[in-house]
Amino acid sequence: MASFVFQPNVSDGESAARHAGDAGMGGEILLHDARWFTQIRWAVIVSLLGLGLAGILCPAALAERFGFVLPVCGWPFILSLVLVLLNLLNLGWLATVKEHTPDAAIVANLWFQIVCDLVVLTVLAYFMGLTDTPIAFAFLFHIVLACIFFGRRDSFLVTLIGTVLFVGAVVLAATGALPRCSILKLGGCGGNVAVVVHTGFTVFVWLVVWYLASSISDMVRRRDFELAAANERLQQADEEKNRHMLRVTHDLKAPFSGIENFIQALKFVHWEELPEDARAIIGKIEARSTTLRARIGEILTLGRLRSDLASGSSHQAITLNTLLADIVDELEGLAAEKDVTIVLDAMALSVESDPRQLKILFMNLVSNAISYSQDHGKVEVSVREGKQIAVDVRDYGIGIREDALPHVFEDFYRSKEAARFNPKSTGLGLAAVRQVAENLGLTIGVESQEGEGTLFCVQIPRL
Repeated sequence: MASFVFQPNVSDGESAARHAGDAGMGGEILLHDARWFTQIRWAVIVSLLGLGLAGILCPAALAERFGFVLPVCGWPFILSLVLVLLNLLNLGWLATVKEHTPDAAIVANLWFQIVCDLVVLTVLAYFMGLTDTPIAFAFLFHIVLACIFFGRRDSFLVTLIGTVLFVGAVVLAATGALPRCSILKLGGCGGNVAVVVHTGFTVFVWLVVWYLASSISDMVRRRDFELAAANERLQQADEEKNRHMLRVTHDLKAPFSGIENFIQALKFVHWEELPEDARAIIGKIEARSTTLRARIGEILTLGRLRSDLASGSSHQAITLNTLLADIVDELEGLAAEKDVTIVLDAMALSVESDPRQLKILFMNLVSNAISYSQDHGKVEVSVREGKQIAVDVRDYGIGIREDALPHVFEDFYRSKEAARFNPKSTGLGLAAVRQVAENLGLTIGVESQEGEGTLFCVQIPRL
């Protein structure tokens, strides 16, 4: 038996938030950040070149007097050259990105940039002094950027890679596998210099983190404003479309009323004068008019329900057994046409809801159950009490295919089997049910077996 649950309380926005939490950024924002990452790297390259030039131009005695051991072996130039080559490679890679390029290609570029930077940063940290200087804080930059670019899982993986690289270098230096390196000359005035370096680098880290966070947050705020404005325009367009639909549909009622009046005039005044062929044609016109009038009524009902979502509902105490009994009484004529028996088993339970909308919901569910029941069939309407009050509407009719089940609440949707079994159906009854569920915050479960019947279960919060 196939099943499906419609839960209006779980919004698309929440689903998107959960997805974003796993996947990180995407689209144009991701590409913008990948290019922005290469621009930041040029500043690092310039800083390394400056350090290399200081090692060449500044006398060693003067540097040692202030507690520094400037590099003389040229490693800043080597690292800056490596970063230049990596940056040019990345810029060439990003230049190939087009509008249709999948996000995965941009994510791959960001991963390449971050991993290469972490390796270069580990080498830089080793030469500057792994534990003598606060260079370890520089890894924080990439952790922050990874948290911006990626979701929690991937950003944690970046943190783990940086941790392994840094701790591995510290272990190798501590065990003597790598010779000790540092740009600080410890001892004498070196201790005071270390304090100054730690303090200055800490302030530098604060400023860089501020720059990263403020740049991204400013971009996110702009994006949020654009999305909010776009959402408002979409809502206004949707409301205007709904108003236009209601206006046009309402205008159609008058012509159909005229057609039906003329048909009645022909039937009661001139019927005997008409030949048999003309009577058959008029009968078909009357049947089509009845079907179209029903569709117009359902479109108007659905439009009003969607207007109720924006304007709010009028809630009051409702006794379910009384409401359901009234619905069953109104549908007895439809049930009699197909010789379908309606069995009502409802306790005298009260709920707080909108009686008009709730009646529309159950009227559509019960009438659907009758329409899709076999002749001489049975429809059961029952109320169960639990954490919430559950109203079950069960039929033993044609059932619903498993692949069609998730679509039954869509506007104008009818499965092939349903269209063949009930050609007069408009496909709007369950759309109205869905709209009421959204308006009132109700959960609807559906279980169905093709050829054996369908169960709709409506969960209503208790008083």
